[in-house]
Parts: sequence; structure tokens; C-alpha cells
Amino acid sequence: MRKFLILLLLSVGLSQTTFTDEEIVNIENDFIYLENMVDSLAFEDSLKTMLVTTLEEELELTNQELKLTNEQLTLTEKKVKLVKPSWYENKWLYFTYGAILGASITDIFNSIKNIVL
Repeated sequence: MRKFLILLLLSVGLSQTTFTDEEIVNIENDFIYLENMVDSLAFEDSLKTMLVTTLEEELELTNQELKLTNEQLTLTEKKVKLVKPSWYENKWLYFTYGAILGASITDIFNSIKNIVL
């Protein structure tokens, strides 16, 4: 008898709960909502994965652009060194040479003119 009472108490205590129709609809709606949340989170995850790959590609292109810009800078520095005029290519020296040459030619012509006349 004692075993029977223990079995009866355990079966009643651990028995399945029954739900009303309204509770079943609410649970079903909760499941649908959770399924939709899982789907939307999966979609967001895939979008963020695509965004990460796009940003990685953009970073790689930016690094390549930076390397090319650095190479262009070094080439420009070399070009500046090649194009920079030497000390004897100064415009003031050219002016002075021209002034001295013009004055000397004028002096020579005046000397020739004085000798001939």
C-alpha cells in the first residue's frame, strides 16, 4: 500500500500539464516570433559578414594606394633633385654675363669708332 501511495503521488506530481487553447496559441506565437528573430539575426549576421569582407577589401585597396603614394613621393623627390638647377644656372649670373657682354661689345665698338675716326 505504501508503494502504491508513493507511486500515486509521484505520478500526480510529475504528470503532464495540459494547456488551454489560448495558451497553446500564445506558445505557438512565441515560437513563430522566436523563429523570425532567429531568421532575422541570421540575415543580419550574413549582411555583417559581407560588410566585413567588403571593408577588408577596401582596407587592402587603401594599403595598396598608400604604397603607390609613397612610391610616387620618392620618385617626385628624385625628380626634384634632377630638375633643381646648378649654381651656375642662376638667372642673376646670366643677367650679369649679358650686362658685361653688352658693355664690352659697346666699349669695343666705341674704341673701333674712335680709332677709325
